Amino acid sequence: MAIELKDEVRDALQEVQKALGRAADAVRWVRPEQLHLTVKFLGEVPDDEVPRVAEAVARSAARSRPFEMQLTECGCFPPRGPVRIVWVGTHDGSGALLECVNAVEEELDGIGFPKDSRPFSAHLTIGRAKDGRSSEGVRLAVESGKVRPVRQSVSELTLMSSVLSAKGPSYSVVARSKLGAGL
Repeated sequence: MAIELKDEVRDALQEVQKALGRAADAVRWVRPEQLHLTVKFLGEVPDDEVPRVAEAVARSAARSRPFEMQLTECGCFPPRGPVRIVWVGTHDGSGALLECVNAVEEELDGIGFPKDSRPFSAHLTIGRAKDGRSSEGVRLAVESGKVRPVRQSVSELTLMSSVLSAKGPSYSVVARSKLGAGL
């Protein structure tokens, strides 16, 4: 479950990747066409369950209102120790993104996909560390990283399929659902 990004947002994220790339050569950067905001990761879903998942996504989208999000700061996961993920945060002042996430969690929990035990963190993964050896350098680069505060209107949720390969994940759209259709 994801929010697809507009070109202007992807461009701003690429600017961050390029700026950080000089100091963080141990990071594998996510390709621009693969950048998205993950609302909920489902893991392996059997083919015969996909229609039920798509219906649950449509119901949660219908209960959720459109909103605007803005890019904020850079960060790393985990907050201490070897860096695994480099991210750019997003902010939604209206609270509609979190309401949407909660609606998704409720609808999917109702069909057997348990709610995530961790609180939702609105972020876009822009890179994955190849190993933990240069974590200190990556953290220093990220702390000084600048993000252009680009805004994006969000009016739909996208159910995506991901396939892992040696070259990394590839994503394809399974279904799109408009936000606010039931309001």
